Amino acid sequence: MDGIQYIVNEEGEKKAVVIDLEKLGNLWLNFYAQIDKKIDDDQENWLNDPTVQNDLDQALEWNYNNPPQVSNLDEIATKLNIYE
Repeated sequence: MDGIQYIVNEEGEKKAVVIDLEKLGNLWLNFYAQIDKKIDDDQENWLNDPTVQNDLDQALEWNYNNPPQVSNLDEIATKLNIYE
């Protein structure tokens, strides 16, 4: 293919490739985007694990049933006799 050169080892096996970006730059960008997407997809697969899904569901339910509370730190310190 015009615009592609292979680097071969002593046995003649292809080990690397050099791409002429002036000729094939757009093709390379599309190829690279596909590789990048595949890597991202693989890194996010753990989110689909049933155990992780269950843990996330439990955490969301706990957060829903236990809304955040505002604490008065001075009042708590007084009750604990920290600053006396």
